[in-house]
Formats: sequence, C-alpha cells, structure tokens
Amino acid sequence: MREPNYPLALALAQAGWSNSETARRINRRAEQAGQHGVAVDRSRVSRWIRRGEKPRQPVPELLAALLTEHLGQPYTPRLLGIAPVHSVCISMGEIEHQALLSKAAAANLPVEDYARALLRSALSGGLHR
Repeated sequence: MREPNYPLALALAQAGWSNSETARRINRRAEQAGQHGVAVDRSRVSRWIRRGEKPRQPVPELLAALLTEHLGQPYTPRLLGIAPVHSVCISMGEIEHQALLSKAAAANLPVEDYARALLRSALSGGLHR
C-alpha cells in the first residue's frame, strides 16, 4: 500500500469538494472535452487520496485544470501527486538479484526503494563508470 496523497487531499479540502463532487466535476469536464471513456466515481477518488493511487490519463490534467480554475492558483498533476508514474523493468541474474536484496536489507530499505535510489544516483552522476 502506498502512502496517502496529502497534497490532493488538501487541494480538494480547499476547494470544498467531496469525493462525489470531485468525480462529478471530472466526468462533466471529460464529457465536455469529448473524452467519453472517463468514468470516475467517489470510491476511485478516495483511493487516489487514501492509497496514493494514480488516475489514468486524461484525469490528472482534467483535475489540475478544474482546481486551478476553482481555486485561482496554478495546479499541476505533479503538484497534486497524481502525475503518471513511469516504471522500468530490469532483468538480472540470480547472483545480481541476491546482491541487490542483501544491499537493500543492509540499508534497511525495501528492495524497490533501494533500486530506485541506485538508479537516481547513477542518472545524476553519482556513480562512476
């Protein structure tokens, strides 16, 4: 389970929108924009907030635009914690995998978090060739 999405919860509270109202506004905006495949309900909005789930496109952009208009300040999917997440799949041998698990355990981190930190470090120039 992911962490709750506090930035989204705060923005919706500032707007005074319930989960049902948020869903209704998103669905209406999507329909107005000709995006008929969008069908958000209150339970989906709740999962975005409580479980940190990410809505599929075009919902992040629609919601950011709605909040920007309603609250009069700029919001983006990233600021709201609902920007799409990009994932990478890496194949590795058993020895590499065990080494990764061992290093993550030594760092007291879940293996996914440890691997993410390694990748970020490499991309920022923190690791040398």
